[in-house]
Amino acid sequence: MKYNRQSFCDLTDKEKLKIIEKELSLETHNGTTRDDLLMLLDWTYNRLTKGDLEMKRL
Repeated sequence: MKYNRQSFCDLTDKEKLKIIEKELSLETHNGTTRDDLLMLLDWTYNRLTKGDLEMKRL
């Protein structure tokens, strides 16, 4: 799936986490680019290192 950076930034944290959880659970990432995956992982890493994101089951 292709993601638009601005649209992703406009989502709530819960919506972002659901997208990330969905992408990471896929066996193949047809249509998702390397840049898309890096954007999702970058956001997650930055939030976790700041300590302001709790990883709860959605």
